[in-house]
Amino acid sequence: MAVETQDVRELVDFAPEGYLVTSFYLDVNADEFPAPEHVQKSLDSAMHHADEVRHRIESHLDHEATESIRGDLQKIQQFFDIESGPFKREDTNGVAIFSCSAQGFWEVYQTPTRLRSQVHFEPRPYVAPLATFLSHTKPTAILLTDREQARIFTMARGDVQEIHDLDDYVPHRTEQGGWSQNRYQRRSDHWAQHHIDRAAELVLKLEQRHGFDWLIIGTEPNKRHDVENALHPYVKDRLIGFIDVRIDAPEAEVIKEARQVREEVEQHLIDDLVHRIQEYAGAHGRAVMGLSETLEALNEQRVHILAVQAGFTNPGALCPHCGMLYADQTISTCPADNSPVERVDNVVDSAIQRALELGTQIEVATGQDKLEPIQCIGAILYYGVPGR
Repeated sequence: MAVETQDVRELVDFAPEGYLVTSFYLDVNADEFPAPEHVQKSLDSAMHHADEVRHRIESHLDHEATESIRGDLQKIQQFFDIESGPFKREDTNGVAIFSCSAQGFWEVYQTPTRLRSQVHFEPRPYVAPLATFLSHTKPTAILLTDREQARIFTMARGDVQEIHDLDDYVPHRTEQGGWSQNRYQRRSDHWAQHHIDRAAELVLKLEQRHGFDWLIIGTEPNKRHDVENALHPYVKDRLIGFIDVRIDAPEAEVIKEARQVREEVEQHLIDDLVHRIQEYAGAHGRAVMGLSETLEALNEQRVHILAVQAGFTNPGALCPHCGMLYADQTISTCPADNSPVERVDNVVDSAIQRALELGTQIEVATGQDKLEPIQCIGAILYYGVPGR
């Protein structure tokens, strides 16, 4: 099953009392693990690590919580069983599994992007590794149209689907001259505009029923203005670019061109976000730069958009009682409630997890050093704080 942003937000709300949730990620990248036996080797390595972690924490758990974790790992092993397991590779390069056997909780998500193998046993599902995937797979609609036909595609979390049965009948242009040609031509132009209007209507209905963040249009260059003007304002705001493909182009060609547009827009989006953070930061500003200030804003639940450089890591501290995050690993007690803090190897992942729990928009920059100007992490805030 493909993962959606709403799925992740529902996942982080699951917090079973008295039990831990197993969050298991497996790298099944087809280039490195092309055959089932190669996937099995990746699984064996991940399960070995999972058992090591389980042994370390079992002494702090009661019998029921321990048995729940063991049940999770057993079910995960069965899921990938070469002979009888339900796992199907298809175009999957990463698998995320969330389980709590004691509560009958089991969710599996397969992604076309690679996920690093890791396991976590925590009070809530650990979803931070999905942030990059979600950031770069925004639901996108593609409208191809000419004077006679329309095709609509959706791209969402790695899944591609064409919506069928959209053809309209439109009279062809005539090459004959005379009065009858002019009258026929006007009729043809009328139907062509009717077709464009209907195609725009279908895109609006698609957005209302399923929702999408971005829209890409493929049409003749001299018709782009007409198609754009026919869009409902709510849909027009989602238009990010045009592609030049034939109406009968193969799906693979359409998706390739659309992905190129989307990648270019993503790069501009990150560049614009960095510029905005730099502009808004400062006294009374609505933005912060750097790890310490970003964590402080997250602790105060003021973050609207979190920007993170892919691969950025930094040790820090976490208060297990109130959830506060700190970049300073030397503190021993939480300044907010005086509870003992826990050292964490990567507080950046903890920040991403916290942002997802709060429903914060997250943008992950995969381009090298894209976020270096803002110290690899920063945020646009809902509001500034006077005096800071």
